[in-house]
Amino acid sequence: MENTTKSIAKNATVLMGSQGIMWLLTLALTIVLPRYLGAVGVGKLHFASSVWLMIGVITAFGTDILLTKEIARQPDKTPALFGSAMVVQFGLFIGGYILTILALWFFDYPIDTIYVVALVGVASLVRQFIAVSQAVLQGLERMKIFSLGEIIGNALYTALGIILLLSGWDIYAIAILMIVSAVINLAIQLSFLGRLYKLQLNFARSSAYRLLQSGWPYLLSSFFLVAYMQIDIIIISVLVDERAIGWYGAADRLFGTLLFIPSVYITAAFPALSRMFVNDKSALQRLISKSFDILFLLSVPIGLGLTIIANPLVVLIYGQEFVNSGPILAVFGIVLVLTYQNILIGRFLISMDRQNPWTVVMAIATVATILLDIVLIPWCQARFGNGAMGGALAFVITELGMMIAGLMLLPRGSLTRTNLWVAARVILAGLVMMAAAWQFEHLFIGIPILVGAVTYIGCVLLLRIVPKADFELLQSLLLQMQQKLLRRPQTEIVNG
Repeated sequence: MENTTKSIAKNATVLMGSQGIMWLLTLALTIVLPRYLGAVGVGKLHFASSVWLMIGVITAFGTDILLTKEIARQPDKTPALFGSAMVVQFGLFIGGYILTILALWFFDYPIDTIYVVALVGVASLVRQFIAVSQAVLQGLERMKIFSLGEIIGNALYTALGIILLLSGWDIYAIAILMIVSAVINLAIQLSFLGRLYKLQLNFARSSAYRLLQSGWPYLLSSFFLVAYMQIDIIIISVLVDERAIGWYGAADRLFGTLLFIPSVYITAAFPALSRMFVNDKSALQRLISKSFDILFLLSVPIGLGLTIIANPLVVLIYGQEFVNSGPILAVFGIVLVLTYQNILIGRFLISMDRQNPWTVVMAIATVATILLDIVLIPWCQARFGNGAMGGALAFVITELGMMIAGLMLLPRGSLTRTNLWVAARVILAGLVMMAAAWQFEHLFIGIPILVGAVTYIGCVLLLRIVPKADFELLQSLLLQMQQKLLRRPQTEIVNG
């Protein structure tokens, strides 16, 4: 268990550093993009991204998650699985691309929207290849390599994107830039992966058949996850307009950047979780218990704090045109607390080969989201003039239901009364933080943030929420991160 914890901590440290850089890059473009494209332009781009997220998860056929699990357990199968996955996904995506463009034309979407969707679709194909490469590298626990590709690709996209926008270029240039940056990212991934194994884009019928046969449960799980997260964009486009999508997309983009913490943690831990399920189930349960404590401790101040500062934060970053994104982001703050836990639950169940029950939960949540959206979006449009807020409210209900169902699916003993006691004290600390910060919410945004942070940390220390052993682990992580920053990244990657 100790060695596993150190391995997870090492990989999480690498990913956290790279995600921190990418978060800053994303934030920079997040600030510039809405100001130059406006709510309608952001709406078109967000709509295109949502469409391809849903199409892409179908054409990926669940093979990314399967690759990580299989390669973590049997690394010698890497070349055959990689080649077959690339060929299968390419064939499926081309069919999905043609059908998507024809469907948009049939339903009479604006021609400029169809052009944007077509360009973003090409970038999505390249991103799908990147996902295959990253799944392999994740299974091999070579997190440094795909972190480098992501950083360089995102840095290029951000820097050139800002330059193009400042120079007066439009949304089509941004879409083409998505393709270019994705190609560069993929080239880096394949370059380093080729040093580890001799890769071939061969089509091994047996490997392809196994991927398709074994991948469909992961396909269903991934599809319902993406559909659940993106279907509200489609419904808003039908029931309201692209400007409302822009308001929603601006808030959703900020919300998404704050999900990097559980994403980093679970990416680092997933290979170890898959092995522990086979070799050491008691250690797996202890890791699940500890993970919930850590993620809840982090999600509560971030989520509740976001709710407090949502309105001034949106105006500060995006400008007055996006003032209607503020209430949406405030609701997303509540969603964030629940989403952190659901990300953990989903990956824990998949690592234990219990993806089928979780898929059923996701399917029910997706249907519930559609029904809630149909009711809440028109209601919010009529009541507040902001129909997009209905999509966020629907997530509060469905995320809470998913969390309750997911907790019931975890093996008995994974969570105990100790976890409940920790959660109760964390919630208390979060409520005290909100009460203190709200007294200063009318002042410059940095003041309520500072007051809230000091109050929350004080409550955590006063209530003795974090055990001494966890403080020591945190110190170890910070020390490792410091050491990583002092080393030359290129040397690390070559030697690692």
